[in-house]
Amino acid sequence: MILLDRALKYCTDVIEGKEITTDEVKLQCKIFLDDYYINQYLDEFEFCFSEKKLKKINNLLKLFNYATGFIAGKQVLEGLEGFQCLFLAAIFGWRYKNNKKKFRYRDVVLFIPRKNAKTFIIAVVFLLLMLTEQAFSEFYSICIDRDLAKEVRKAMAQLIEASPAIKKHFFVSESEIGIIKCKLTNSFYYPRTAKANKNNAIRPAAVCCDEVGAFTDNKNIQAMRKGQLSVLNPIMLKITTAYAESNSIMPEELEYDRAVLEGTIDNKRLFCLLYYCTREEVWTDEGLFKANPLRVEENYNEIRADRETAKIKTSEQEELFTKNFNIFLESNEINKYINIDYWKKCSREYIDFKDKEVVIGVDLSVTTDLTAVSIMYVENGKVYCKSHGFLPEDSLSERRENINYRDYAQKGYCDLHKGMTVNYTKVEEYIRSIEEKYECTIKAIVTDPMNAKELMERLSEDYDVILLKQTYTNLSPATKEFRKKIYDNEVRYEANELLDWNMRNAITTKGKSDDEMLAKEDKNKQRIDMVAALIFAYTEFVVLDEGYSAIDALDNVDWG
Repeated sequence: MILLDRALKYCTDVIEGKEITTDEVKLQCKIFLDDYYINQYLDEFEFCFSEKKLKKINNLLKLFNYATGFIAGKQVLEGLEGFQCLFLAAIFGWRYKNNKKKFRYRDVVLFIPRKNAKTFIIAVVFLLLMLTEQAFSEFYSICIDRDLAKEVRKAMAQLIEASPAIKKHFFVSESEIGIIKCKLTNSFYYPRTAKANKNNAIRPAAVCCDEVGAFTDNKNIQAMRKGQLSVLNPIMLKITTAYAESNSIMPEELEYDRAVLEGTIDNKRLFCLLYYCTREEVWTDEGLFKANPLRVEENYNEIRADRETAKIKTSEQEELFTKNFNIFLESNEINKYINIDYWKKCSREYIDFKDKEVVIGVDLSVTTDLTAVSIMYVENGKVYCKSHGFLPEDSLSERRENINYRDYAQKGYCDLHKGMTVNYTKVEEYIRSIEEKYECTIKAIVTDPMNAKELMERLSEDYDVILLKQTYTNLSPATKEFRKKIYDNEVRYEANELLDWNMRNAITTKGKSDDEMLAKEDKNKQRIDMVAALIFAYTEFVVLDEGYSAIDALDNVDWG
């Protein structure tokens, strides 16, 4: 039997490590195999796997044809992936020993990114249920708005239209959110929005909570669940991708699912497949494969391309993280300039500037902000840099940031100047000492003209000084390209905990055409000046041809 054979093979491949996937999927596959080969034959185990029931489903799937995509017109049974076969086999194969008509699984969770045919597989489940379950059964999907409510229904209607052998047994309303009825069983499906007070007077056999990651409370789900109390085979399906929603109910659901899989909570009537990856894995193909089990190379290539773009265009990172890699985010979390874990991977104990031609970035302040000086050179595509801070010692008692600057000064990360203002003479001495101390040559000094006039006039007598006004036009290309270098592990910076703290504080603000500049969320308690000085320096390494766009530059990236 194709359906069962592929389900068992998928589980075996997962357990043996041939299939790249999550720990949760590995646990679910182990449970499936243990129950199938061992536990169902134990007297105390109340469930059994009905190959007879599943064979009926297997044969029905020979009558279903794909309606869209790369395999439109192909028989559904032939095109199912292993994880889809496991999903169907679990729902329709597992039964109660004392009543083969009753399903084992009451709750089914599919946590999976976009482009993995989740709506399609739910449409298949609903059509199979309508053909095989009790007469006059009711089936519903609920979601947060009418547009989403259309999706499962649309997939069902397309499958019916593409499958002549089953089309004659269904009535499909012309309305986009109208009823679909099975003429053989008088069962019907209807999409609804997630309004609890509208879902109380119905008796659903199966409910699909579609995009449940966007739900912020359980009222609508509980209303549907209570309506299932007198149903022989109540099934609650929860399907979703991740969202950037701080109040989503789905993270709590996922923790419960994990506890069941790990055996902390005993619930043998829950089946779940959880596909996602960690933030660190987003930028690797291992993460791509773990999160996306539908093995379609065209999809992978498209996601890879989106991933490269998102390294520069951070406005697209939220969509990438949530929809392509299934990572839940806090609302607006993605405004952070960089994932600090990637930044720290670039840390080195020491950067050697000997015989290098360097650019100096300077971000000057007077009292509350840090003054920062950065040293940078680029060689063989890699950026080598360090930052150093300066601040007035007498201001420490009044500063609102929770940072031990005295400790950082002892570690060599910054200098403390006596008084209430930064001593620009000492900053100048530090800059002038760079060539001798590090045995390098200063090519240029880049600084914001604010607070810098006299100091920079003195330095300009001996160095090429570039006054860089902080505008989106001037800073956006370097801001984006430097971030991409970090994600590509092409930055090496001299370890500095104060610089790390600055980097953690940095967010970006958006201008026109997706331009970006650094900013900080709390102006009173956070500092980003040591990062700003790095960006200033890096502006000298970004070649701005006429019409240059950091996004257009990605056309030259090798996606392979």
